[in-house]
Amino acid sequence: MKQNALGMVAGVSLIVLALNLPALPLFGQKDFNVDEKKLIDAFKRANPFYLGGAELFASGKLDKAEKKLLECLKTMPGHADASYLLAQVHLKRKELPQALEAITTAEKNYAANARLQNFSHQDYLDRLRQQRQGLETQRSQIEQKIQALGGSNNAEKGRLEQEVQLFVQSIREIDRRLNSPVAATFEIPADYRYIHGNILFQMGAPLDAAARYREAIRLDPRHGNAYNNLALVAFSQRKYREALDYLLQAEAAGAKVNPEFKNAIESRLPPQ
Repeated sequence: MKQNALGMVAGVSLIVLALNLPALPLFGQKDFNVDEKKLIDAFKRANPFYLGGAELFASGKLDKAEKKLLECLKTMPGHADASYLLAQVHLKRKELPQALEAITTAEKNYAANARLQNFSHQDYLDRLRQQRQGLETQRSQIEQKIQALGGSNNAEKGRLEQEVQLFVQSIREIDRRLNSPVAATFEIPADYRYIHGNILFQMGAPLDAAARYREAIRLDPRHGNAYNNLALVAFSQRKYREALDYLLQAEAAGAKVNPEFKNAIESRLPPQ
Protein backbone atom coordinates (compact mmCIF):
# COMPACT_ATOMS: atom_id res chain seq x y z
CA MET A 1 0.00 0.00 0.00
CA LYS A 2 1.20 3.56 -0.66
CA GLN A 3 2.35 5.01 2.64
CA ASN A 4 3.24 8.60 1.60
CA ALA A 5 0.27 10.07 3.50
CA LEU A 6 1.70 8.84 6.80
CA GLY A 7 4.14 11.72 6.75
CA MET A 8 1.25 14.18 6.99
CA VAL A 9 0.62 13.66 10.68
CA ALA A 10 3.48 12.83 13.01
CA GLY A 11 1.22 12.45 16.01
CA VAL A 12 -1.30 10.04 14.56
CA SER A 13 -0.81 6.74 16.35
CA LEU A 14 -4.29 5.34 16.75
CA ILE A 15 -4.73 4.34 13.11
CA VAL A 16 -1.23 3.25 12.08
CA LEU A 17 -2.02 -0.39 12.68
CA ALA A 18 -5.20 -0.09 10.68
CA LEU A 19 -3.23 1.29 7.73
CA ASN A 20 -0.92 -1.71 7.56
CA LEU A 21 -3.02 -3.58 5.03
CA PRO A 22 -2.18 -7.26 4.80
CA ALA A 23 -0.08 -8.54 1.94
CA LEU A 24 -1.68 -11.28 -0.11
CA PRO A 25 -1.37 -14.39 2.08
CA LEU A 26 0.46 -17.22 0.47
CA PHE A 27 -2.26 -19.71 1.34
CA GLY A 28 -5.36 -19.42 3.47
CA GLN A 29 -6.72 -22.29 5.54
CA LYS A 30 -10.34 -22.14 4.42
CA ASP A 31 -11.98 -25.48 3.50
CA PHE A 32 -8.70 -27.41 3.68
CA ASN A 33 -8.16 -30.82 5.19
CA VAL A 34 -5.25 -31.73 7.46
CA ASP A 35 -2.91 -32.81 4.65
CA GLU A 36 -3.56 -29.62 2.69
CA LYS A 37 -2.88 -27.51 5.78
CA LYS A 38 0.49 -29.24 6.03
CA LEU A 39 1.13 -28.22 2.42
CA ILE A 40 0.23 -24.64 3.32
CA ASP A 41 2.71 -24.63 6.18
CA ALA A 42 5.38 -26.18 3.95
CA PHE A 43 4.79 -23.52 1.31
CA LYS A 44 5.12 -20.71 3.82
CA ARG A 45 8.45 -22.11 4.93
CA ALA A 46 9.66 -22.88 1.40
CA ASN A 47 8.64 -19.75 -0.49
CA PRO A 48 11.33 -17.41 0.92
CA PHE A 49 13.94 -19.80 -0.51
CA TYR A 50 12.19 -19.65 -3.88
CA LEU A 51 12.06 -15.85 -3.87
CA GLY A 52 15.75 -15.71 -2.99
CA GLY A 53 16.53 -18.15 -5.77
CA ALA A 54 14.53 -16.12 -8.29
CA GLU A 55 16.45 -12.98 -7.39
CA LEU A 56 19.80 -14.76 -7.71
CA PHE A 57 18.77 -16.30 -11.04
CA ALA A 58 17.83 -12.88 -12.40
CA SER A 59 21.32 -11.69 -11.40
CA GLY A 60 22.95 -14.58 -13.28
CA LYS A 61 24.21 -16.27 -10.10
CA LEU A 62 23.22 -19.78 -11.15
CA ASP A 63 25.07 -21.76 -8.46
CA LYS A 64 23.65 -19.70 -5.62
CA ALA A 65 20.20 -19.72 -7.22
CA GLU A 66 20.29 -23.52 -7.51
CA LYS A 67 21.18 -23.85 -3.84
CA LYS A 68 18.19 -21.72 -2.80
CA LEU A 69 15.83 -23.55 -5.12
CA LEU A 70 16.94 -26.96 -3.90
CA GLU A 71 16.38 -25.79 -0.32
CA CYS A 72 12.88 -24.69 -1.35
CA LEU A 73 12.14 -28.06 -2.93
CA LYS A 74 13.56 -29.89 0.07
CA THR A 75 11.04 -28.03 2.23
CA MET A 76 8.18 -28.42 -0.27
CA PRO A 77 8.89 -30.89 -3.11
CA GLY A 78 5.70 -29.82 -4.90
CA HIS A 79 6.68 -26.14 -5.29
CA ALA A 80 5.98 -25.83 -9.03
CA ASP A 81 7.60 -22.45 -9.61
CA ALA A 82 10.82 -23.58 -7.93
CA SER A 83 10.99 -26.59 -10.25
CA TYR A 84 10.25 -24.33 -13.24
CA LEU A 85 13.10 -22.00 -12.31
CA LEU A 86 15.44 -24.89 -11.58
CA ALA A 87 14.72 -26.20 -15.10
CA GLN A 88 16.00 -22.89 -16.46
CA VAL A 89 19.15 -23.11 -14.35
CA HIS A 90 19.90 -26.55 -15.82
CA LEU A 91 19.01 -25.35 -19.32
CA LYS A 92 21.50 -22.49 -19.13
CA ARG A 93 24.16 -25.00 -18.12
CA LYS A 94 23.14 -27.37 -20.94
CA GLU A 95 22.23 -30.01 -18.34
CA LEU A 96 19.34 -31.15 -20.49
CA PRO A 97 18.18 -34.37 -18.78
CA GLN A 98 18.04 -32.55 -15.44
CA ALA A 99 16.24 -29.62 -17.06
CA LEU A 100 13.66 -31.95 -18.60
CA GLU A 101 13.03 -33.67 -15.28
CA ALA A 102 12.59 -30.33 -13.51
CA ILE A 103 10.14 -28.84 -16.03
CA THR A 104 8.13 -32.07 -16.13
CA THR A 105 7.89 -31.96 -12.33
CA ALA A 106 6.84 -28.30 -12.45
CA GLU A 107 4.02 -29.04 -14.90
CA LYS A 108 2.86 -32.02 -12.89
CA ASN A 109 2.59 -29.99 -9.68
CA TYR A 110 1.20 -26.75 -11.09
CA ALA A 111 -2.51 -27.57 -10.89
CA ALA A 112 -2.29 -28.56 -7.21
CA ASN A 113 -0.44 -25.32 -6.42
CA ALA A 114 -3.02 -23.28 -8.35
CA ARG A 115 -5.88 -24.90 -6.45
CA LEU A 116 -4.36 -23.88 -3.12
CA GLN A 117 -3.81 -20.35 -4.36
CA ASN A 118 -7.42 -20.15 -5.56
CA PHE A 119 -8.74 -20.98 -2.09
CA SER A 120 -6.24 -18.55 -0.62
CA HIS A 121 -7.33 -15.68 -2.82
CA GLN A 122 -10.99 -16.04 -1.88
CA ASP A 123 -10.03 -16.07 1.79
CA TYR A 124 -7.91 -12.97 1.18
CA LEU A 125 -10.82 -11.09 -0.41
CA ASP A 126 -13.11 -12.02 2.49
CA ARG A 127 -10.63 -10.61 4.99
CA LEU A 128 -10.14 -7.44 2.93
CA ARG A 129 -13.90 -6.83 3.02
CA GLN A 130 -13.91 -7.29 6.79
CA GLN A 131 -11.03 -4.86 7.17
CA ARG A 132 -12.75 -2.31 4.94
CA GLN A 133 -15.85 -2.46 7.13
CA GLY A 134 -13.71 -1.85 10.22
CA LEU A 135 -11.98 1.14 8.63
CA GLU A 136 -15.32 2.62 7.59
CA THR A 137 -16.58 2.30 11.18
CA GLN A 138 -13.48 4.05 12.57
CA ARG A 139 -13.71 6.81 9.96
CA SER A 140 -17.36 7.38 10.85
CA GLN A 141 -16.48 7.67 14.53
CA ILE A 142 -13.84 10.31 13.84
CA GLU A 143 -16.23 12.27 11.60
CA GLN A 144 -18.72 12.29 14.48
CA LYS A 145 -16.02 13.77 16.74
CA ILE A 146 -15.36 16.48 14.15
CA GLN A 147 -19.07 17.37 14.04
CA ALA A 148 -19.18 17.49 17.83
CA LEU A 149 -16.33 20.04 17.92
CA GLY A 150 -18.29 22.45 15.73
CA GLY A 151 -16.31 25.66 15.27
CA SER A 152 -14.16 25.23 18.40
CA ASN A 153 -10.65 23.83 18.81
CA ASN A 154 -9.50 24.24 15.23
CA ALA A 155 -6.17 22.52 15.89
CA GLU A 156 -7.86 19.33 17.13
CA LYS A 157 -10.36 19.51 14.28
CA GLY A 158 -7.53 19.76 11.74
CA ARG A 159 -5.75 16.77 13.24
CA LEU A 160 -8.92 14.66 13.11
CA GLU A 161 -9.58 15.67 9.51
CA GLN A 162 -6.11 14.46 8.58
CA GLU A 163 -6.86 11.15 10.28
CA VAL A 164 -10.02 10.86 8.19
CA GLN A 165 -7.96 11.36 5.01
CA LEU A 166 -5.63 8.54 6.04
CA PHE A 167 -8.61 6.25 6.50
CA VAL A 168 -9.98 7.33 3.11
CA GLN A 169 -6.64 6.47 1.50
CA SER A 170 -6.61 3.03 3.14
CA ILE A 171 -10.19 2.32 2.05
CA ARG A 172 -9.37 3.32 -1.53
CA GLU A 173 -6.40 0.94 -1.52
CA ILE A 174 -8.62 -1.90 -0.32
CA ASP A 175 -11.16 -1.07 -3.04
CA ARG A 176 -8.37 -1.20 -5.63
CA ARG A 177 -7.39 -4.67 -4.45
CA LEU A 178 -10.98 -5.86 -4.36
CA ASN A 179 -11.56 -4.63 -7.90
CA SER A 180 -8.42 -6.34 -9.22
CA PRO A 181 -9.08 -10.00 -8.43
CA VAL A 182 -6.67 -12.66 -9.56
CA ALA A 183 -8.38 -14.89 -12.08
CA ALA A 184 -8.38 -18.51 -10.99
CA THR A 185 -6.66 -20.75 -13.49
CA PHE A 186 -5.45 -24.30 -13.29
CA GLU A 187 -3.85 -24.39 -16.74
CA ILE A 188 -0.10 -24.71 -16.91
CA PRO A 189 1.34 -21.27 -17.79
CA ALA A 190 2.54 -20.52 -21.31
CA ASP A 191 6.11 -19.96 -20.13
CA TYR A 192 6.24 -23.45 -18.63
CA ARG A 193 5.37 -24.86 -22.07
CA TYR A 194 7.85 -22.53 -23.74
CA ILE A 195 10.77 -23.60 -21.54
CA HIS A 196 9.76 -27.24 -22.01
CA GLY A 197 9.92 -26.67 -25.76
CA ASN A 198 13.38 -25.11 -25.51
CA ILE A 199 14.67 -28.12 -23.61
CA LEU A 200 13.24 -30.56 -26.12
CA PHE A 201 14.60 -28.56 -29.05
CA GLN A 202 18.11 -28.64 -27.61
CA MET A 203 17.71 -32.36 -26.96
CA GLY A 204 17.15 -32.90 -30.68
CA ALA A 205 13.38 -33.37 -30.61
CA PRO A 206 12.12 -30.45 -32.76
CA LEU A 207 8.64 -31.85 -33.42
CA ASP A 208 8.00 -32.38 -29.71
CA ALA A 209 9.38 -28.90 -29.06
CA ALA A 210 7.04 -27.41 -31.67
CA ALA A 211 4.05 -28.99 -29.93
CA ARG A 212 5.06 -27.22 -26.70
CA TYR A 213 5.51 -23.90 -28.51
CA ARG A 214 2.05 -24.19 -30.06
CA GLU A 215 0.61 -24.91 -26.63
CA ALA A 216 2.36 -21.80 -25.28
CA ILE A 217 0.78 -19.75 -28.06
CA ARG A 218 -2.66 -21.22 -27.35
CA LEU A 219 -2.29 -20.08 -23.75
CA ASP A 220 -0.76 -16.72 -24.72
CA PRO A 221 -1.39 -15.70 -28.35
CA ARG A 222 1.13 -12.85 -27.93
CA HIS A 223 4.00 -15.13 -26.94
CA GLY A 224 6.48 -13.80 -29.48
CA ASN A 225 9.36 -16.02 -28.38
CA ALA A 226 7.29 -19.14 -29.01
CA TYR A 227 6.55 -17.93 -32.57
CA ASN A 228 10.25 -17.19 -33.03
CA ASN A 229 11.23 -20.69 -31.96
CA LEU A 230 8.58 -22.25 -34.18
CA ALA A 231 10.35 -20.42 -37.01
CA LEU A 232 13.59 -22.12 -35.95
CA VAL A 233 11.89 -25.51 -35.99
CA ALA A 234 10.40 -24.91 -39.43
CA PHE A 235 13.76 -23.67 -40.75
CA SER A 236 15.49 -26.81 -39.47
CA GLN A 237 12.97 -28.82 -41.52
CA ARG A 238 13.56 -26.64 -44.60
CA LYS A 239 10.01 -25.30 -44.44
CA TYR A 240 11.12 -21.77 -45.27
CA ARG A 241 7.75 -20.21 -46.10
CA GLU A 242 6.33 -21.52 -42.82
CA ALA A 243 9.43 -20.27 -40.99
CA LEU A 244 8.97 -16.76 -42.39
CA ASP A 245 5.28 -16.74 -41.45
CA TYR A 246 6.16 -17.63 -37.87
CA LEU A 247 8.92 -15.03 -37.79
CA LEU A 248 6.54 -12.31 -38.97
CA GLN A 249 4.11 -13.33 -36.23
CA ALA A 250 6.95 -13.11 -33.72
CA GLU A 251 7.70 -9.56 -34.88
CA ALA A 252 4.02 -8.64 -34.67
CA ALA A 253 3.97 -9.89 -31.08
CA GLY A 254 6.93 -7.65 -30.20
CA ALA A 255 9.68 -10.28 -30.04
CA LYS A 256 13.22 -9.41 -31.05
CA VAL A 257 14.05 -11.14 -34.32
CA ASN A 258 17.58 -11.87 -35.48
CA PRO A 259 17.91 -10.02 -38.80
CA GLU A 260 20.51 -12.50 -40.04
CA PHE A 261 18.08 -15.36 -39.39
CA LYS A 262 15.36 -13.50 -41.28
CA ASN A 263 17.71 -12.90 -44.21
CA ALA A 264 18.69 -16.58 -44.19
CA ILE A 265 15.03 -17.59 -44.50
CA GLU A 266 14.25 -15.06 -47.22
CA SER A 267 17.30 -16.06 -49.26
CA ARG A 268 15.99 -19.62 -49.44
CA LEU A 269 12.52 -18.70 -50.67
CA PRO A 270 11.80 -19.00 -54.38
CA PRO A 271 11.53 -15.65 -56.20
CA GLN A 272 8.04 -14.20 -56.41
